[in-house]
Amino acid sequence: MTLEGAVAQARPEAPRRASSMALALVVATSALLLGSLFGFVMYGIVWGLIAAAGLLLALRMGGVETDLSQRVVLAAGFVVSTVAATRVLPDTPETIDVRLCLQFAAAWIPVGIACAWVARRKGARPASSANTALVWILGGAFAVPAAQTLGVLRPIDSLRRGLEPEFGRGDYAIIALVISTVGLAAFLAAVTRLPGLATGSAVILFTVFAGASVGFTIPGLIAKITNIVNLPNFWPPDFGWAIGEGSWWWLPSWEFGAPLRENPLIETLRIGITATVIGCIAALPVAFMASTLTSPNKTTYLVDKGFMNFTRTIPDLFWATIFVASVGGGAFAGALTLTIFCMAIMAKLLSETIDAASPGPLEAAKAAGSRHFPAVRNAVLPQVLPNYVAYSLYIFELSIRASFVIGLVGAGGIGRVLEAQRVFFKFDRILAIVIVIGIVVFILEQISVALRRRLV
Repeated sequence: MTLEGAVAQARPEAPRRASSMALALVVATSALLLGSLFGFVMYGIVWGLIAAAGLLLALRMGGVETDLSQRVVLAAGFVVSTVAATRVLPDTPETIDVRLCLQFAAAWIPVGIACAWVARRKGARPASSANTALVWILGGAFAVPAAQTLGVLRPIDSLRRGLEPEFGRGDYAIIALVISTVGLAAFLAAVTRLPGLATGSAVILFTVFAGASVGFTIPGLIAKITNIVNLPNFWPPDFGWAIGEGSWWWLPSWEFGAPLRENPLIETLRIGITATVIGCIAALPVAFMASTLTSPNKTTYLVDKGFMNFTRTIPDLFWATIFVASVGGGAFAGALTLTIFCMAIMAKLLSETIDAASPGPLEAAKAAGSRHFPAVRNAVLPQVLPNYVAYSLYIFELSIRASFVIGLVGAGGIGRVLEAQRVFFKFDRILAIVIVIGIVVFILEQISVALRRRLV
């Protein structure tokens, strides 16, 4: 044997990637989808045979060898499941209820067991094989509601809305697509030891399903996004009003005898600075008590963690509405709102940074006789201080952006100017304001990025 041949044999094979099985998954899914169009033929037997043939072809494309017994088990599992599925689904379903979903999910137990057995024979772990069978059942339970949500399946109670009840090839196609996207992906991932294949397939499926259920489609987006050019007085932007004659002229009025006119843009920056400084300082004790490394006890950790989750759960617009109703509209309500906003974000980011800090200095300080909080201040705070300053600059950017939004509900800042112009349909002024805001935010972001690079 030559030296080159010996080196080639000793060289380890390149690790397989989930993308290498993407085409095989498409082939197997297409076969199950194609077979669903013949779901009525021979009680679903043709459907099962086509699906099994597609899966065996996909396995061969992925370099997974199967013996005769494994092929027979897979084919039998598909045929039994597809026959059961066609028997469970009536021609004109009266309603889509939990019972029907569970019955349809049970129809896919045979193919789930068959795939789990083959995966186990191919060396998959017991837990992975069991998950393969479970995914087929869960896919079956989700398939029928998905078909109804996507507008294909129409039960018999749609007669009250003047629609004809039906259950045809389109319903079988949607159901087959849902089941195959999760079930086949889980099986191929188990036999090839590529869990990313199943994860990616499930993410794509549920993203498409969620988008379709809320009416989000790419053609619809393209058709409706062009409506923006039909807004009245949209173009050109009125920069003359925005930076010359408008109610947010760059400098306050210093004319003798004239009332002082506050610049909303400057007011927005003041709100952001105030909220960032106060919120980030208040977040320090919250973050240290929300970390398992520095919290003094379990009770304090749970209470503080619950408080932190509560403040993050409520959106900033809701906080702004509460403070506007409590203390009145204006910059004070905006500063209170963004203070909570900044504290919640800083506490979350800093607590996770503290969790990743080295526990050695803290343990050494406690072993030397230091009390808990002095030890935390001297051993942990210096480790996370650069990240804390960098997070503060980043949160300042976020607070400036958020201050534009909370102004829409009367919490001060430039947002109230945007809302006033929107009410009167002055879209040319709105566009000018948005462009100027974008420039200001971009400049602040570049300054913040440059400072963070020097600190971290």
